[in-house]
Amino acid sequence: MQTFISFEEARRIELATVAEQPVEHVSLDEAQGRTLAAAIDSRDTIPPFDNSAMDGYAVRAADVQDVPVTLPVAGQVPAGMSPERAVAPGSCVQIMTGAPVPEGADAVVPVEWTEQAGGDRVRVRRAPETGQYVRPAGQDVQVGERVIDVGQVVTPPVVGMLATLGYAEVAVRVPPRIAVIATGDELVEVDRALGPGQIRNSNGHALAAQVRSAGAEALPPLLARDDKADIRRIIEEALSADALLFSGGVSVGEYDLVKQVLDAMGMELYFWKVRQRPGKPLAFGVLQGKPVFGLPGNPVSSAMCFEQHVRPALATMLGRQRVLRPRHPAILDVPSPKVENLHHFARGVAAFADDGRLHVRDTGPQASNLYSSVVRANCIIHLPDGLAEAEPGLKVEIEWLDWAGIG
Repeated sequence: MQTFISFEEARRIELATVAEQPVEHVSLDEAQGRTLAAAIDSRDTIPPFDNSAMDGYAVRAADVQDVPVTLPVAGQVPAGMSPERAVAPGSCVQIMTGAPVPEGADAVVPVEWTEQAGGDRVRVRRAPETGQYVRPAGQDVQVGERVIDVGQVVTPPVVGMLATLGYAEVAVRVPPRIAVIATGDELVEVDRALGPGQIRNSNGHALAAQVRSAGAEALPPLLARDDKADIRRIIEEALSADALLFSGGVSVGEYDLVKQVLDAMGMELYFWKVRQRPGKPLAFGVLQGKPVFGLPGNPVSSAMCFEQHVRPALATMLGRQRVLRPRHPAILDVPSPKVENLHHFARGVAAFADDGRLHVRDTGPQASNLYSSVVRANCIIHLPDGLAEAEPGLKVEIEWLDWAGIG
């Protein structure tokens, strides 16, 4: 077991340990939010035929260069129908948006550029260029073209493209099932009145929500008392999951029993304690082939350790293209507390300023029990372990929090 390792080394170990989930096939209507396990290549040319971008008249561009000009209307092509005839020189065909462009035509005159001239005749008042308002076959996608890469999350536009290409079902990774276990005699459920020395089990529910936001399945949160037998019972129940996520019980206190029970059950502990703040007493190992994350009990430490350690591990298990969120350069506007040998995850609020650059400030006091600092944040400010102090004007890196709706 390693101890007091760097944040980067801890994450390297975690990502190298977890394995990708199995593959299943789901219907298109069930695919949103899932992670593709196979790349998507186009089965068709999109669009499959030259079609009109406007309601109007399919013409030969050479016939309407000297406007105004009056042309006989030789027919009509509604959407969903095939043209019955080609466009002969000196004539036109009425056409609807999306309808196939008849043979012989090389432009479409929008209806707004025309007026009726009596009988089956139309007067063209404005000349189109060759190819104007004609959407050529294959303009969007060619047959065999790679359209969506493996590991991409299925979003509404991806659903639309899959439907366009005729994919009624797709291969996706099975979401990992995560057991979230909060520990401590002081915890009561959220609907209970508080007695002396008690607090509500916020971590269990918050972590379950973070699990779901990361694309995994959160099992109903479990609650273990500060008792070795109870902790063991809960762990045995939780081993039906694909990974175990503890909150509390991994530090050095007399009642921090989770680590002791896991050791007794044969867990291989890869590391304990990381040079980071918040969340120094983070533990990680494997029990019966299942990854086990031991997060601190303080709510901010728990939330930040999830974002920096558990979320990337879940992304790896899901086979996602993007495992780590991108970081963006920003200017620190206010001083932020910093310990030189620890990587800090400060909760921040970032926005673009008048100078066109991204500026950021922390949310105020950064103690690990102040969960409101997470609620107010739209980003995490990374202050690396080699940095001695964080003063205004410092160039820093931030990563947007997913729930902030920005990055």
